[in-house]
Amino acid sequence: MNRSKLTSSLLAASFLAIALTQAGCVATASNPTPRGVVVNGPPPLPLQEERPAPPGATAVWVNGYWHWTGAQYTWIPGHWENAPPGQSWYAPRYSASEGAFFYQPGGWKPASPR
Repeated sequence: MNRSKLTSSLLAASFLAIALTQAGCVATASNPTPRGVVVNGPPPLPLQEERPAPPGATAVWVNGYWHWTGAQYTWIPGHWENAPPGQSWYAPRYSASEGAFFYQPGGWKPASPR
């Protein structure tokens, strides 16, 4: 057998071996672990703020929120921002699962079609 045919045969055998080992894998349904950063507890209650007039027609209000710094929560005051084209703001999320608290920062994401 020449080298080219041997290489092709080995490659085919490798793919077959991988396919056979993967055929026995079974995915089981489970509750996904929340995404985010593990924190020491839920954030304090939101602070009450006054919303000033928008600086322009394209400005989007971002509500104030508690941000996890790695050691503690820090209040980020509400403010106006210009949204990136085609994007909308989503607020941070705080959740608890299996005795742990999670913080997922907010950010910009593609706007949903209307």
